[in-house]
Amino acid sequence: MQTGLVPSWNVDPMELGPLYPFVGSEMILFVVCVALWVAFTVWQMRFETERNDAAAQALAERQRRGDTTGEKSNP
Repeated sequence: MQTGLVPSWNVDPMELGPLYPFVGSEMILFVVCVALWVAFTVWQMRFETERNDAAAQALAERQRRGDTTGEKSNP
C-alpha cells in the first residue's frame, strides 16, 4: 500500500518538484512579516505610552490632592 505522492525517499528532491506550497514567494512573505512586525511594534509603543501617560497623570492628580494611600477613592 502506497500513501502519499513520494514513491521512494531515495530520489533527488530536484526531480520531485516543489515540496511545499508557494515556492518562490519567500522574500515577499518575509517583507510582509517585517512590515507587520514594525507596524505592531509602533502600535504597541503608542498604546503603552498613552496608558503610562494616563497613569502618571492620575498619580500626579492624587499627589496634588494629598492622597498618598495609593488607593482609589470612592466619590
